[in-house]
Amino acid sequence: MRIRDELGELFPDADFAGLYPARGKPAWSPGRLALVSIMQFAGGLSDRQAADAVRGRLDWKYLLGLELVDPGFDHSVLPEFRDRLIAGDAGIQLLDRVLEAAAEHGLLKAGGRARTDSTIVLSAARQTGGLVRLGETLRAALNGVATHEPEWLAGWAPPEWFDRYAIRFEDTRLPKGKAKQTELIEQIGADGLRLLAALHAPDAPGSLRLLDRVQNLRQMWNEQYFVDNGQVHRRDLKDRPPGADRLVTPYDTDARGSVKRGIFWDGYEVHLTETCEPDSPNLITYVATTASTAQDVRLVAPIHAHLAERDLLPDRHLVDAGYATAREVVTARRNHKVTLVGPILASTSWQTFSQADFAVDGENRQVTCPNGATSSRWAEDRSQEGTAVVRARFPPSACRPCKTREQCTRSNSHGDELPPPQCVVDRNPTSPHTNISPGGPTAHRLALVGPSSGSPGSPLPRKEDGPGPWAVARVPHPSAWRLHLRGFDISPHAGRPWPPL
Repeated sequence: MRIRDELGELFPDADFAGLYPARGKPAWSPGRLALVSIMQFAGGLSDRQAADAVRGRLDWKYLLGLELVDPGFDHSVLPEFRDRLIAGDAGIQLLDRVLEAAAEHGLLKAGGRARTDSTIVLSAARQTGGLVRLGETLRAALNGVATHEPEWLAGWAPPEWFDRYAIRFEDTRLPKGKAKQTELIEQIGADGLRLLAALHAPDAPGSLRLLDRVQNLRQMWNEQYFVDNGQVHRRDLKDRPPGADRLVTPYDTDARGSVKRGIFWDGYEVHLTETCEPDSPNLITYVATTASTAQDVRLVAPIHAHLAERDLLPDRHLVDAGYATAREVVTARRNHKVTLVGPILASTSWQTFSQADFAVDGENRQVTCPNGATSSRWAEDRSQEGTAVVRARFPPSACRPCKTREQCTRSNSHGDELPPPQCVVDRNPTSPHTNISPGGPTAHRLALVGPSSGSPGSPLPRKEDGPGPWAVARVPHPSAWRLHLRGFDISPHAGRPWPPL
């Protein structure tokens, strides 16, 4: 009862009477539905199985405080309820209440150590290839139109379409040869353009062109096709939008395709921060779900801002590769007095000599190159991205005769652009911020379970599971933890528009 009351307070003004009718006061309050979601997660049940358990299992009825004859609810109530949780940002509110209770009992406090890492979140939609993806996008749009205006579609659509788009494309006999596949892809493209043109005709119902799946069809066709002399052709890969903006399925428009360490997936990434003090339990203090194409380093500032608002900032923040850069190390120390500990991203520059090979003397405002030449000019400036940098100029007499000049710079002005001096110091390989030895300061970094974890069948988080509890399990390795996440907050992806056909 206490759990139901606490969770129900998150929606004091929500009126569920029209959605979940019951005698008198609505039986399916937000608190009771949240408890059902927790029980669903604990049992590893689908939405249909959870709804059946509410109707037929005595232990569930007892825990939920229901009468034996209570009819329960349709399984579609659960995803709708999760959507309300996400729209109301209730996931973070639930987490805040847990952390407040932990702080009251002395289990959580500011300072100490915390760690952050990310893992893969698979989209609930099935992963499809190019031809199947295009066919499914058009089929989804036709199904959406058929649901709202079946008579209009039946009177307009060519008869052969009912055979071509009646069943899922992966269940059909697709052509094997490349030429035949290209022909089918272009046929699908032409059919899609024909449907879009019909939907924008004066005699078409105006509401159809506003359907989400029709909008998805328009976006997918803009990304994948172009028209040349009246013929529809598929764009080359180099002419399509970048992965951060490109749809991968018509059924989950926020999902994006990505690859990390040889693993390809369609979906998202979830980033978790937890405490890791030896004398207290580990508690998750921050959860964020991003597009799969988002860079880890972009999460460091939001994590620190979120923890600062709740007075939960650690003294030392342990992160894995991808989160730590010289800029983030300095910013965390300057803005929040947090020591960011993790391997600094390696340079991918063509230069043999990187910025870390230059000795920087901030007090005397001088830079010494790997061959011993000393800069003649020091200027603090900002880069094109707005980042604070130091521009050091070396005398021509030192650079022109240098035998390794081509390995250092291609500039004729004998200058070099460096981060601020404190950043360069932190890039030093002997700095504690790059120590990743087993007994070093990063020995307690967080390692999240993914497809490469070596544990087949591990329950990867999926979008369809919605918000829910988190389960943490220790692993034998002394410097690693595995974490299975099933609940998270979906953040909408704000993609840039792609030029029309």
